[in-house]
Amino acid sequence: MNLSIRLTSHDFSFNKGYDVGKILTQDEIDALLSTVTEDTTGVEGAEGGPTRRAVLYDFKHPNLISKEQMRLLENIHENFSRNFSVFLSAQLRMIVDIELLAIDQLLYSEFVMSIAPPGCLYVINMKNPEGEAILELSPSLVIFIVEKLFGGKGGFSAAISRPISAIEQRIMRKVIDRAAIEMNNVWSPITDIQVEITGFESNPEFIQIVPSSEPVVVVSLQIKIHDNKTLMNFCYPYRWLSDMIGQPDVQEKLQFGINEASAEERSLMEDHLNKITCDLRASLGKATMTIQDFIHLQVGDLLILDSKPNQENTVYVRGTPAFKGIVGRQDKYRAVLITDVSEKDNVSWNTNS
Repeated sequence: MNLSIRLTSHDFSFNKGYDVGKILTQDEIDALLSTVTEDTTGVEGAEGGPTRRAVLYDFKHPNLISKEQMRLLENIHENFSRNFSVFLSAQLRMIVDIELLAIDQLLYSEFVMSIAPPGCLYVINMKNPEGEAILELSPSLVIFIVEKLFGGKGGFSAAISRPISAIEQRIMRKVIDRAAIEMNNVWSPITDIQVEITGFESNPEFIQIVPSSEPVVVVSLQIKIHDNKTLMNFCYPYRWLSDMIGQPDVQEKLQFGINEASAEERSLMEDHLNKITCDLRASLGKATMTIQDFIHLQVGDLLILDSKPNQENTVYVRGTPAFKGIVGRQDKYRAVLITDVSEKDNVSWNTNS
C-alpha cells in the first residue's frame, strides 16, 4: 500500500534537503520515517539516564486502594477461593476451580451498569463495622448448580437470560449460606465481620448499598467447570473497607502478624510465669459476734472459731478461694497442708487485683 503525504510550510520546517510543498514519494516517506526513528531512539533524560515513563492518572477517579489493603484482599479471597472450590466440588461431584482474577476500584454506579438484568445478586450484611456488600453470580452458574444438585447433567449455557425462580433461590440458598460461612472463616483471623445473607435481587438497580457516586472495591473470582468459565464478584464499599482496616486491633494484627507462638516462645513464657510469686492466705476459721461485742473486745479475750484445729479450711490465692488445707506448724514455721485442689479448676483468676 503506497502513501502520499503533502507537507506545507505551515506544517513542518526541515533543513534536510526536502522540498517543502512537494508531494513525497514512497521512498522519500520511508527515508523520512527512518530518520525520525533514528533521531528519537537515543533520547535520554536530562542527566544522561533512561527516559522516565509517563503513567496515566485519572484525577476524577483517584486510586484509593493502598498496597496494604490490596494484599489483605488478595490473601483473604485466595483462601476463600480454595475453601469454596472444595465445597462446590463435593456438592457437584466434579472438579471446580476458583481463582482470584482481579481487584478493581469502581464507582458504585459503574458496577451497577456493568450488570445486565436479569442477574443474580445477594445482599450481604456485615458487622464490626456495620456495612453491606453484594455477591454477584451469573444466572447460568446458578441454574447449572441447581440442576446438578437434583442429579441432572447440568447444561452450562452463557446465553441464559431468564430470572432465577423462587424455588431455585431456595435451593441455591444452601450454597450461598456456605459461602457466607467461608467468608466468616477467612475474615476471622483479621476481624469478626459476621457475614449474613439478607436478601436476593435480580435487578441491580433495586439494590442501593451506597450512593451511586461513592467508590466500591470489586473482587472478581473466576469459576472454571470443565471448559466453562464464569465470574463471581464481591462488591465492598470502600468506606466500609477503610473503616474496618483502620480499627486498632486490625492494624495491630497487620503490623505484627497473627501467627501463633512457637514451642520455644511458649516454653520461655512458661518459665517466666512459673517464677512469678503470689500471696497465699489460709483461714483458721470464722467467728460470729454482734457489733456490741466487737466494740468491747479487750486484750486476752477468747474467740471461739467454727472449725477445729485438724479440720480442713479454705486457702485463698490473691483473695480467691483456690484450695482446701489444714493449718498447722512445720518445725518452727506456721504451715498449711493442701488436702484438696478441686476448687482450683473453678477459679477465675484476677491478675489485676
